[in-house]
Amino acid sequence: MERVLLAGASGHLGRCVAKELKARGYVVRALARRPERLDATADEAVQGDLLDPATLGPACAGVHVVFSCAGASMRLGGFGDRRGPLEVDWQGNSNLLAAARAAGVRRFVYVSVHGAQGMRALEYTGAHERFADELRASGMEHAIVRPTGFFSFFGEIAKMAKRGRGVVIGGGEARTNPIHEADLAEVCADAVAGDAAEIAVGGPDVFTRAEIVELAFRAVGRPAPGKLTHVPPGVFRGAAAVLKPLNRRIAALLAFGAVVSQVDCVAPTYGTRRLEDYFRTFAG
Repeated sequence: MERVLLAGASGHLGRCVAKELKARGYVVRALARRPERLDATADEAVQGDLLDPATLGPACAGVHVVFSCAGASMRLGGFGDRRGPLEVDWQGNSNLLAAARAAGVRRFVYVSVHGAQGMRALEYTGAHERFADELRASGMEHAIVRPTGFFSFFGEIAKMAKRGRGVVIGGGEARTNPIHEADLAEVCADAVAGDAAEIAVGGPDVFTRAEIVELAFRAVGRPAPGKLTHVPPGVFRGAAAVLKPLNRRIAALLAFGAVVSQVDCVAPTYGTRRLEDYFRTFAG
C-alpha cells in the first residue's frame, strides 16, 4: 500500500485530494504547520513547515509519492499573512523537493496554474513556473497539474451577487472554465498513479468573466443589475504597486487578477460539477 505525503492538506483542494486518495486505497500523510487544525480525512498528520527544511525530512520518510498543492494563501483578506508566492510556491516547494529526493521518494506531483507559462513576469505565476522548471530538471519522476480557477476562488462573486453587487474586471469578454475541487481531485489522484508529466484541466463549462457574474445572480435568486460595474485592470495594478511594500502576497494576487481576467484561460474540459450549482449553495 503506497503512502502519499500531502502538502497543502488544509486547503479546499487538499481536503478533496486526501478524500479521493483514501478512496483509492492510498495511505495519506498530511503535512501541516498546525496538524491539530486538520480534519480527520488523512490517515496520518505530521508537523512541518515548507520554509523550515529541517522539518521536511522526517515528513518524507517512508513516503512513495509527494503531492503538493501548497502555496501562498489566495485570500485577499488576512493582511497579517505576508508569506508570498516566492517564499511558499517556489522556495517552500523547492525545500520539499530536496527533502523528497533525499528520502528516496519515487514521484512528485505538483499543482501549478493553467497558462502560467505565459505569465512568468507576474510574481504569482512566475513563482509557480520557477518551481515547475526545477521539478522538471530534478530528474525525478513527476507530474505537473495545471488547472484553471477553482470553484472556491469564485465564491466571493456569489456573495457579492447576494448583496446585489456585480463587479467585472475590464470588459469581461475573456473566457475560462473553472473546475470544482472534487473533480480536480480525481485528476490529481490519476496523476499520482500515472506517468503523464503535464496535465492541463478545466471544468465542463466555458464562460466569459461577465457571464460568471450573471450566473451568480441567477443562482442566488437575485435580479442581475442592468449594467455590471466594470473596474479597469489598471486599478488593480495600481493597488498592487501601493501594497507591494506592505504585503507582497496580496499585491501579487491583485497583479495576477488584473492580468488573468483579461486573457482566455480555457483548458481541456473535465468533470460533472457545475458552477451554477456551486453558486446556489450561497443562496440560503
